[in-house]
This record gives sequence, structure tokens and C-alpha cells, in this order.
Amino acid sequence: MKKNLLSKNIQAIIATSALGLTSLSTPQIVFADEFTDALTGGKATVDIRVRYEGVDQKGTDNAAAFTERTRIGYMTGDFKGFSAFMEMSDTSSLGARDGYKVPLGPDANTGTKAIVLDPSITVLNQAWIGYKISETQLKAGEQRIIIDNRFLGNVGWRQKEQTYTGFSLKSKDIASTLIDYAYITNASNPVGVELPMKTHAFKAQYDGFSFAKLEGYAFLIDYDAGTDSSTMGARLSGGTPITEDMKIKYHLEYASQGDYADSKNITGGEYTRAELGLAYKTGSITLGQEKLGGDGTKSFNTPLATLHLYNGWADKFLVTPATGLVDNYIDISGKAFGLKLAAIYHDFSADKGSTKYGTEYDLLVAKKFNKIYTAGIKYAAYSADKLYTDTNKVWIWGEAKF
Repeated sequence: MKKNLLSKNIQAIIATSALGLTSLSTPQIVFADEFTDALTGGKATVDIRVRYEGVDQKGTDNAAAFTERTRIGYMTGDFKGFSAFMEMSDTSSLGARDGYKVPLGPDANTGTKAIVLDPSITVLNQAWIGYKISETQLKAGEQRIIIDNRFLGNVGWRQKEQTYTGFSLKSKDIASTLIDYAYITNASNPVGVELPMKTHAFKAQYDGFSFAKLEGYAFLIDYDAGTDSSTMGARLSGGTPITEDMKIKYHLEYASQGDYADSKNITGGEYTRAELGLAYKTGSITLGQEKLGGDGTKSFNTPLATLHLYNGWADKFLVTPATGLVDNYIDISGKAFGLKLAAIYHDFSADKGSTKYGTEYDLLVAKKFNKIYTAGIKYAAYSADKLYTDTNKVWIWGEAKF
């Protein structure tokens, strides 16, 4: 009798213990399952771009580059607000490597060829961990940062884009307001050069007005070896409808650049940009002037910008001349027959003095096929007057992103 009672007690204890262990382990199993699901339930990304670039530049041998760029990445699923992304990028030349010149890498050619800035290079393009809470996204690691293409962008036109190591924050938690901030410890530029730095970048944007968007920004660039600068500015942009299908658009901007950290007093000045245009359903026409100040000794520069978007696609003004740069332009763009079309004319001159640098016109035709494929042709022609040399560039490309 006692033996049966003891046996029943032991069974009860074992059953109770098992139930307790089960209740303790269940949250851990669920936690592990959620974490595993986040790792395995993500999304792979592939971005392939094949491009021909030809350069005809007076005083140098013509250059032609046929390159292929492949990016392969993986984004995890969400785990309690956390996510991660990793991406490799490989750029290879298709054909002979001595057909063009790049400043670094296995494709380097120190002869008299013109320059195409797309070396053969394989890199870890991005590797970051992110956390999202409400409408605020935090990221840490190697990442693509575009706070403001005019001052800090990814130079996405080049085959190897510019990426940054550091911390970034993007928040829309305040009504009608976007806050962008980044602290950058390193930039990896389009030819694979690593640029250690201690840089702060900030932009606040308010779009609560019906007629305009107001932005303020600050970029404090401190290179370990390079030109340091402090840039602060503001812009107002927007549009006013004049008919059901047409509106007047405008852009007004001012910035000032000065010394910062170990500045050598060779960078600085004032920046202004003014645009006025008409926008309609299928296109727009814009008249504008962008001025980067220069006094003959120092000038306003934007070393971390996506410079290809500004001052002509021939890329003659990647560094602002010491006497500054005034870019008067007209931009006509739109869509027709399923094509994206653009024609831009630039007239370049000095800010200090009356020197006329040259003129340029840029043309673009591009077509998107469903959501995956894009093909295009782009042409730039710079005609020199008092600065640089006549240069013609043409690009033909195809891209697939999925």
C-alpha cells in the first residue's frame, strides 16, 4: 500500500516537474523560432548592370570601357524591430583592360588614355544591423547613406557606389517632419579608396506647408587626411498650381562653408541655387543658376556629394575651381512613348572675375521594362572656352534589379 502511494507521489512529482520545465522552455523555443524565422525568412536581392562608356577628350587618347557590375545581397526578416543586411559588389571589365584608364586597381593605366572611373573591384558593399521603432530607423555598420545628394550621397552612377561606415538615424515620428542624421567614420569611394573621417551630417525637412518644403542642414567633415569643412544652409522648394495640369515650381537655397577641425583655409565660401520652372503631367522645364563661391584662393566644395547629378554629366567640375563656379542651366525633361527623356544645357563661368569656362549639353533616353529591367543611352558634350578641354562622353547600359 505504501509502495503504491510512493509510486503515485513520484509520478505526480515527475509530471509536475515536466510541466514546469515545459512552461519555462516554451518562451525560449518561441524566441528561438522567431529568431530563426527572421534569419531564414528574409529576401535576397540582385542588381546587375552592364555598361559601355566611351570618352573622347581633346589632348588624350580616346577611352572605352565595357564593364559589368553585380550586387548580391540578403536582408533578414524583422526580429523584435531588429534586421540586418549584407551585400557584395563586384565590378569586372568585359574585354581588354588596357582600353581605358582608371587611377587605381588592376585596371590602372598611367598612359595617355582618358579616364573612366570604373575599376575592376570586389568589395563588401554593405553590412549593417538596423533597429526600427515606430517611424524611426537606426542603422550601424557599412551602409548606403543619402542624406542630401548635393552634399552627401552614394555616387550611384558609378559602378562601385560610395558607401559609408558609421551610424545613421532617419525619423518621421514628428508630424510633417523628416530628421536625417549620420555619424561617419569612413567613406569607401567609387575607386575603392578608404577615407577615414569623423563626420557629422544632419538635415531636417518640414513639408507641412501646402505650397513649400523647408529644409535646414549641416555637414561637418573632418578627414583624417584631407580637407575639412563646415557647411550649413537652408532651402525652400515647392510649387503652385496655375491650371489643373500645370504648376509653377521653384527652388531657393543658400549655404555657407567655412573652417572646421584641421582646416587649411583652402575650402570655403558661399553657395546659392535658384530655380524657376513649369511642371506638367508629362514633363517639366526649369531655368536655374547654381553658384559655388570662390575668391581665387579657396572655393566652396562638396567632396561627399553625388557630383554627377550636378554641373554637367561630363564631370568636369568634380572639384570647384579656386575662382568658383557659376552654372546657368535649362533643363527640359519628360516622358513620351514610354520613354524617359531629358535635355540639359549648361553655361559655366567663374564666380570671381568674368572668365567663361565653357558650355555643355546633356541628353538622355531611358526605358523601364516592367519593374525589373531598365535600358538607356546618355550623352554629354563639354565645349571648353577658358578652362579644361573639349570632352564628349557616351553611355549605353542595361540593368536588372530583383
